[in-house]
Amino acid sequence: MTDERPVSESAPRRSDPRYAIDLPARLVVIEGKPEKVRLIDLSRGGFRVTSPLNLPAGHPVRLEVDGWPRLVGKVVWCSGGRIGCMIDVPPSDAVYAKMRAVAEGQQGQQQP
Repeated sequence: MTDERPVSESAPRRSDPRYAIDLPARLVVIEGKPEKVRLIDLSRGGFRVTSPLNLPAGHPVRLEVDGWPRLVGKVVWCSGGRIGCMIDVPPSDAVYAKMRAVAEGQQGQQQP
């Protein structure tokens, strides 16, 4: 079950809460092939993944998760095997609610 508590609401530049998630995903570096990553948190305006990729700030990316619309954005930071990205066009409230519902369903199916 997804932890409904925001991961962080204290960052002044962030207006939407982030939610802890643990889902398999693919990060597509715009000129490259999809790389397997783990999506570890999500907000309407951004996401964070774990990945061995080393990408510079501003680099364009696309996040793909089964059952979700593709999220196009750019790297904000990359450090210690984690990448934080900002989404160019955040999903609507309705689409975001469906994405979170899919995440909750997929997490409920994972084995411990």
